[in-house]
Amino acid sequence: MYSTDKTEKWFDSYVDGFRKDGRLLPLQELKRKHSRRVMALACAIAESLEWNEENDAWFAHAAGLLHDTARFSQCRDFGTFSDRASFDHGDRGAEILDAEFDWEGIADADRKKLLTAVRCHNKIEIPSNMPLSTYRWCALVRDADKIDVYRFIQHSIEKGNISEVLPRHGKAAEISPQLVEEVRERGRGSYENAHSLQDFRLVQLTWALDLNYPVSAVTLREEGVFDKIAEELKGFGIDDVVEALMRKINGM
Repeated sequence: MYSTDKTEKWFDSYVDGFRKDGRLLPLQELKRKHSRRVMALACAIAESLEWNEENDAWFAHAAGLLHDTARFSQCRDFGTFSDRASFDHGDRGAEILDAEFDWEGIADADRKKLLTAVRCHNKIEIPSNMPLSTYRWCALVRDADKIDVYRFIQHSIEKGNISEVLPRHGKAAEISPQLVEEVRERGRGSYENAHSLQDFRLVQLTWALDLNYPVSAVTLREEGVFDKIAEELKGFGIDDVVEALMRKINGM
């Protein structure tokens, strides 16, 4: 049935299965909290967009809460959140949910929509041929996910524990030339070319252009997140790249 309480109970039970001596691994606990924050953000965005068709509230809740389902086994089995070193967590998450989630009372068409939102939340792009009725849920989860990551990374930098959050991305003397070239040519950056904290922040700045709903960009602009990233990237010889991105971001 379309019940947020039932969905939360399933999620809690699934996550509890990864506990050892009653505790999750630190990275798993991080993802548990992240999942709940993304759930709240997805619900807030959907409400602001006045999505009030039947089961819309459940869809926003479930898509946000379940989007990172595969992260828990990824951490247990590989000790990493790197998809390149393990598996595509969007694809695997959809597989896990398809096999293990309680779908009783949920229409098959809605099951497919939710699975597609989970599968596509981490892809470079949402497939352009996707029906609008499914596309909007993919777009919603992607925006909510990005907003929480932006906030979490910014908070970690300000708190001084970013090295614990991104242990592979230490500070560097320069930004990856391959990444800069990629951003110049394509307007986006990939994790493959991000080797330092500054590289990751440049990739994050390009994420802004992939936000789907105006409320998402406005929220982050008002919080000053984009301005803070741009400030961090000064002095690396890529002012033209950053300024070009900021002009697009401020025009959204």
